[in-house]
Amino acid sequence: MNAKQLAERAGELLNEVEFFGYKFEVRVDGQYGILIRAWYLDKDIYTGREDIQFTAWVSVSTQAGESRIVSAAFKVCLSSFEHRAREGFKYRGARIFGPHFDVNDLVKLCKDGKEDAGG
Repeated sequence: MNAKQLAERAGELLNEVEFFGYKFEVRVDGQYGILIRAWYLDKDIYTGREDIQFTAWVSVSTQAGESRIVSAAFKVCLSSFEHRAREGFKYRGARIFGPHFDVNDLVKLCKDGKEDAGG
């Protein structure tokens, strides 16, 4: 199956997936396969305005069957919920596990000796 055919088939399968109002999108990824992501309406954690939120893309090979496509959609949903959990989880008013931290800031925090030693 070529990437265009796979994208069409994935679209059909993903129309049968239900997950908290998420809608799925499929894009052809060159000659190698497809990309799947989802979108949903939710309030932005910074502005408080309801807006379209997008998940990350997940790649699926042209060799994939139905199970792999549906599993990829599930992976998109799990990843999205982890992201949302990290945004929503606060300790002492701070998003300590937030998904938007700059990796260089995290490295600096660790090198400054503030990394928890296992507590």
